[in-house]
Amino acid sequence: MSDSLKDQLIALGLAEDKPKPKRRKPSRKPRSGKPGGQNARKGGGKGNGEISLDQAWKLKARDEKQAAAESKARKLEIERERRRINGEIKALVEAHRLNDPKAEVKRHFTYKDRIRSVLVTPEQLAALNAGELGLVFLRGNYHLVKADVAEQAKAISAEHVPDLGAAVDDGDGDHPVPDDLVW
Repeated sequence: MSDSLKDQLIALGLAEDKPKPKRRKPSRKPRSGKPGGQNARKGGGKGNGEISLDQAWKLKARDEKQAAAESKARKLEIERERRRINGEIKALVEAHRLNDPKAEVKRHFTYKDRIRSVLVTPEQLAALNAGELGLVFLRGNYHLVKADVAEQAKAISAEHVPDLGAAVDDGDGDHPVPDDLVW
């Protein structure tokens, strides 16, 4: 048993007598000429209207970038318009605001599908209910102004003026409540 393990494996046919030389991979040289691989060399895809995958991804990326830029420009334009409208309404409201810091009576109304309230004096409440006064919403606050000023603000932007008359909802339908009924 003086044979080496290598000789024993060769005898059993599990190993070769001489190891095979390792193959060397051919070194790749940078291609000169048109980019795009085989399709560019063959001219494939250009004649029949097809584009390569790389070109498709580049087109898609360019279109997405352009859409994002357009969206950003639209948002900036909307923001500029909103600031312009708020500036005009602010100038109008600051010159004609009638809010009283001593007001204690709450006047409830519906604005943007929610019930809101503003503090007024009893005299202002009567004038507000009669339509002589109006409300203008600006930067989270409701400002009490004369009806003509509220109409001017409504001409600038209707969403800044709550409709106080819409609070009265005649939802009786087929069964109206008689006028002489006392609760």
